[in-house]
Amino acid sequence: MKIDEYIKLLPKADIKPVNLIHGEEYYLVRALLDKLKSLYRVRVLWGDELTLQELLRELTSMAIFSKEEVFFIFKGEEILKEGKGATSLIKGLSRLGKNKVFFYIDHKLSDKDLKKEPFATIGELGEVISANKLDKKRVKSLVLNKLQKEGISIEEDALEYLLNSTSYDLTTLKVETDKIILFGSKRVDLQEVKKIVLAQGEFNIFDFLDAFYTKDWDRALLSLDELTRKGVPALQIFAVLANYAIKLYTVKELQEWEMPIERALSEVDVKHPLMVANFKRYLSKYNLKELLFLIDRLHYLDFSLKIFYAEPEASLRNFVVEYTLNEKGTYQKRDKRNQD
Repeated sequence: MKIDEYIKLLPKADIKPVNLIHGEEYYLVRALLDKLKSLYRVRVLWGDELTLQELLRELTSMAIFSKEEVFFIFKGEEILKEGKGATSLIKGLSRLGKNKVFFYIDHKLSDKDLKKEPFATIGELGEVISANKLDKKRVKSLVLNKLQKEGISIEEDALEYLLNSTSYDLTTLKVETDKIILFGSKRVDLQEVKKIVLAQGEFNIFDFLDAFYTKDWDRALLSLDELTRKGVPALQIFAVLANYAIKLYTVKELQEWEMPIERALSEVDVKHPLMVANFKRYLSKYNLKELLFLIDRLHYLDFSLKIFYAEPEASLRNFVVEYTLNEKGTYQKRDKRNQD
């Protein structure tokens, strides 16, 4: 069964005890996981961090003491490669009753592979769900529908530019369409897409973010000035800056709880290889206290913009200047009113 068909059936269909997802369309796999989380209590496990025995112990203990629960196992091939042991596990899972399991393998299995154990047993007892790459026509339709649901129309040449510049990759397209939505325009043309998507010109919004979160303050100011000259809305820049700060803080918090960095980044929807690499660099530059201070200052900026209708461009630039001075140890708080 195709994964998009399975997602549509989920609200009404009963989940079988053991299931296999295979394929490289991670965006749709994530959509399935999000759907499951909206319907059931879900636990995410990683096959490369568990032995077969540990997984069985985890599943059986939960079956005794808890209500129905769904286990979603990334890197499922690490568990399923254990041959006869894995086949026995799968047969045992079919008798657990309450708990359901999804094994995810991030590449397509051939028909020949699926006839081998333990995949053949999964096919008999549960669902085998394919998450193959979608064709270009389907990808285009998904992007267009997402924008239309947000009340945004996009010109045909702008849409084609968006699709081609991202190589029709759904995970990248999700990031880029989210930025277009964040941009706030209800009708998007080619020039607006070029301002937003994948960095155009000498400086772009990602140059600014990269400079800011690597503490290259001179470059941050130069790129910010370039962006405002090119007409990129200050509110859009602020929104992305704040979004990054919250994600970085969340990842730092999760690391405090000893969550692996890749998994922590995945939890805040940072999955694209380039974004993962960038966020790792940014995390090396900031500690938890610094990020909390940054979020606090961004909160005050947001308050001044929304409540006192401060001029966005000047306010954002002043914020960056003041934050730069703070980092250099010369910032003087401006929260207090002048007293003459």
